[in-house]
Amino acid sequence: MVKVNLPHRYSAGRANSGSQQSSQDSNDGYFTSSSSASGSLTNQYMASRERDNMNSIDAQLKGLHVSSTRSSIDMSGISDALQAVEAGQDSRPSPLLDPSPSPRRLSADRRRSSSRRNLEKHDVRDEAPPNDRFNLPAVQKALRNTKDLMSELADVLGSSSIHNEPDSVMQRLHRQAEDLAEFQCPSTRIVGFVGDSGAGKSSLLNSLLDYRDLARSSNSGAACTCVVTEFHFHDDEEFAIMVERFSEAELMPQLENLLRDYRHFHLNRDSLEAHELVDFEKRAKLASDTFHALFRGHFVESNTFIEDTEFQASSMLKSWVQDFDQSMIQSEYSGLNLRQCSTLLMELTSDTPSDTATIWPVSSNAHILSKGLILVDLPGLRDLNSARRNITERYLLKCDEIFVVAVEGRATTDEGVQSVIELAKKARLSNVGIICTRSDEVKATEALKDWKGKGVSKKIQHKLEIINQEDSEAKDLEEQVLFYDSIDVEDLSKEEEAEINSLNRKLRLTRKRLDEHEFELQKLLITTRNAIVEGKLITLYKHEVPDNLLQVFCASNTMYWDHRDAPKVTAMPYLNLSGVLAIREHCMAIVSESQYMAATKYMRDDIGVLLGELDLWVQSGQGSLNGEKKEKIRNALDTLGRKLKKGLLGRRSALNNVADLYKKEFKTRIYRPQETYSAFCRNYGTHSTAAVGPRSWNQEIIEEMTKDMNTPWDELQMTFEQRGEDMIESIDNLFDLAYQFLDTELDESPEAASVLSSTLLSHNRVLEADIEVLLNELQEDLRIRTSFVGQAMEHAYTNARLESGTGSDARRKAIINSAVRQNGLFPDLLKRFKRGFEGHVNNCQELIQDVLNSHYDAIWDTFQIIRNDNVALESEKDPEFRGRVKSTLDVTKERMERVQSILTA
Repeated sequence: MVKVNLPHRYSAGRANSGSQQSSQDSNDGYFTSSSSASGSLTNQYMASRERDNMNSIDAQLKGLHVSSTRSSIDMSGISDALQAVEAGQDSRPSPLLDPSPSPRRLSADRRRSSSRRNLEKHDVRDEAPPNDRFNLPAVQKALRNTKDLMSELADVLGSSSIHNEPDSVMQRLHRQAEDLAEFQCPSTRIVGFVGDSGAGKSSLLNSLLDYRDLARSSNSGAACTCVVTEFHFHDDEEFAIMVERFSEAELMPQLENLLRDYRHFHLNRDSLEAHELVDFEKRAKLASDTFHALFRGHFVESNTFIEDTEFQASSMLKSWVQDFDQSMIQSEYSGLNLRQCSTLLMELTSDTPSDTATIWPVSSNAHILSKGLILVDLPGLRDLNSARRNITERYLLKCDEIFVVAVEGRATTDEGVQSVIELAKKARLSNVGIICTRSDEVKATEALKDWKGKGVSKKIQHKLEIINQEDSEAKDLEEQVLFYDSIDVEDLSKEEEAEINSLNRKLRLTRKRLDEHEFELQKLLITTRNAIVEGKLITLYKHEVPDNLLQVFCASNTMYWDHRDAPKVTAMPYLNLSGVLAIREHCMAIVSESQYMAATKYMRDDIGVLLGELDLWVQSGQGSLNGEKKEKIRNALDTLGRKLKKGLLGRRSALNNVADLYKKEFKTRIYRPQETYSAFCRNYGTHSTAAVGPRSWNQEIIEEMTKDMNTPWDELQMTFEQRGEDMIESIDNLFDLAYQFLDTELDESPEAASVLSSTLLSHNRVLEADIEVLLNELQEDLRIRTSFVGQAMEHAYTNARLESGTGSDARRKAIINSAVRQNGLFPDLLKRFKRGFEGHVNNCQELIQDVLNSHYDAIWDTFQIIRNDNVALESEKDPEFRGRVKSTLDVTKERMERVQSILTA
């Protein structure tokens, strides 16, 4: 896998480029090259032009393809000249009558200032944040104010030498306040992009990351994404790449499969049937390219691996892997500019061998966005290479959202879309969406044919007529301007100069109207087709995605980059129409929701614990409790501590029996023999024919099995969800008893009881949040994967697909039949699934145990503040300091109440 760290300034380098002429320079250039003619010449020209006008709507319709760019005469100099004329300037020097700026000069200055603003380019950082609760101004302000409060509190807690004393409670509380003042929402979310070669996936990622040509797209038809590439953020102005390589144990099975493909083709090519020859030759070519890339100097195309036995060839291959000096492949590359990063990514992630690309089987690495979003470029699910395909299958289950990318014109029939939706259905994933690329590739002529009766054809026809009229008028004005070029500028009268200015003004306004009408037509075509395709896709797949949550977006990467660096005032309509900004906002919103939850926990609970403990620290030094009351509080807290420890960490605690409970439920409902049968082979369980279409044999093999298991598995999932709710409820019940205990046992110390209860409530919420995260992650891990079948059938598939020639079909079926029936595929599969299941729940139990221990220790630390005499002495040591702490604490609690009201609202 490749991890790419993106620079902090991911929209850097967007400053205005190119030289800008002053108004005076523009005027000089215009009046040097342009001249005028008399009114009579104008009338003669217009009459001639009227006779020669041959444009028609039919001609306009013939092959009109609305695009984001249009060739036209460069009018920038004329436009600048017109601005100068309108400002009251011309090319001739005027006498300096008054050193102070005239109203006319001030107006010109304002125009130039406005012009400079109009040249500003779009900055991704200026895009509106997602419209969600985390980005509400009130919430953002509350978060900033809270961090400021913690910073001020930390300053007060550090204003005495007490916080420097080793093992003092104030030292811990001061450090805790400093940490809270530096709070950053830690949540990250992973969005995976998968699609077949040529779908525009890499181009889309470039647009979303706002780096042109970072992830190279393929124009050759070969797969360009051959490994997983993550895109991360780091706070640096340069790029960095990290490479995670396969181990020898992971590498050898892939290489041995390639070795079999290579040998089978070269040893059996004369006996292969015509339809088999193409497939086996393609596989052999992939193997050859891989061996060349990995083992230059060892692998020789015509001799290596052919004359030896398979055992000898495999042994040679293994020795090459062992001798292969992986140290020459850097694990980390830093300090890269965009070009260097792009080139290196191409070498690391492409099938194409090169002098430096020695890592074909190695997963490729990544790049991160500023708000915690990780974008992931994945190989296609229909990739011929099983290792890459299995990596994609497994990685998709880690993603918080998955987008399959397809060309808009073929999206409704795209097999890549079908394969991802099918996998999502099997794995019960609801976070699946489709992004259609090349949304701008729509022709007006085709739209008129295809959309008859849809209510838009008349609108298109009307727009074409207007465009034709405006274009005709613009050409007419252009020819008039050029016609005057032959006239000597010194012979111009004031009336003739005025006429030239009038023509240029008309030409500018006509061109502006023409641009607007062409954009309106393009917008009409794009939005109409987008709506049609989106509707078809939602209708097609609405029952395949749980809860009908299918997200569909349409995008044009070409339009985005054609206008990305244009002045913002003209670029924004096109950037919005490109669809890229909407997808970027959607992806960032995925992070926003998790950040809102983290921010809420921070402002409500983490800070609640600190404020409660500070309140106890202040109380412990005020001397308001006599010895008898202190002893009673100490005894009560000792008793409560034992009760909480037993409830959280005891043998009978529900939280300590998650693994046993889940394993028992699994054994009861799932682990029993399954007698089903389906038999397919070749292409490691995935194949497509013109007659039948795409078939995933892994999925077909488990089709009967899943039919039998669907009901018990659904019941098991529901049981797990209920068990999770029961565990959270058990925590609530335990802490409810704690609150009641404090009210009863500390009835003579109500202030201490109140602060302890409030602090315990914050501990309660933090603990529940952490347990919910672990249980949700366990639920995510307990999805049935089709890759289990693929792995179980790997050896059978390998042997079956190497069968060729007469009778090969029967032999392939026999091999698969043997694997399914005689080798006990499904019992073995269930055993593997059981082992994997138990591994997940055992790991989850260990994590829960760690969380419980950590939280209990934190609760006991809270109790120690009021029950430990040393803490009282610490608080009594510096009364003035304690007074500052109390005063600041009171203000902080009052302000945090306002923050809580915002969160509640």
